[in-house]
Amino acid sequence: MASEMKGRRGRTIASAAAALILAGGITACGSGLQAGGGNPAGAPAATASAGNSTQSTPTAQAGSAAPTAAPDGPPAPAPANPSVLPVSVPVSVDVPAIGVTSPLMQLGKQDNGEVGIPPGEPGSPAGWYNNSPVPGQAGSAIILGHVNSTKGPVGVFYRLHELAAGEEFTVTLADRTASVFTVDRVETYRKASFPTVEVYRNADRPEVRLITCGGYDPATGDYLDNTVVYAHLTASRPA
Repeated sequence: MASEMKGRRGRTIASAAAALILAGGITACGSGLQAGGGNPAGAPAATASAGNSTQSTPTAQAGSAAPTAAPDGPPAPAPANPSVLPVSVPVSVDVPAIGVTSPLMQLGKQDNGEVGIPPGEPGSPAGWYNNSPVPGQAGSAIILGHVNSTKGPVGVFYRLHELAAGEEFTVTLADRTASVFTVDRVETYRKASFPTVEVYRNADRPEVRLITCGGYDPATGDYLDNTVVYAHLTASRPA
């Protein structure tokens, strides 16, 4: 992971990131599974739900490109006059409610113009898209993680759909600041009608989007949905 920022962060780059995603999209957030991977001990057997989101346990090939369609209407305005943190690269994310502690790799842009994704092997970390704002700066920081792995049904964000409004997670920065985010809501969107502008819009306060796949279809081996956690900065402390 690079130790220094590449370029300036903030509203300009947030706009560029949104434009990029509108043009190219995010690639698969599920990974190809080997048949017969099965459930690890303690994992949900079939389906779990949180609000309006559902998560299925796959046993075959899973993964497809995230959609790029814009929503029908304009996104809701974000609160003004945010408090922001000093610019520093995110190095890890901790989501206690779903048992996630993961380093954060940096994700750039692929040759085809799509946003990069973390590797799909078991134990692979989540990743911060480094053309989105730094967590703690005004705008929508994008953190992606796989729902499964190439050898089993459980990836770093396997339980992301279980998060609920009011729960907290922490993104630790390279300057040893722990930035605390509170979940506003969790949404599940069909990839065919993914509201790109709403998800990646220029927030006027520090926000984070945690994103993975959902809605596994065993008939096709594809994930049909995206799970998106919306959260905003509520506190910071020394890590």
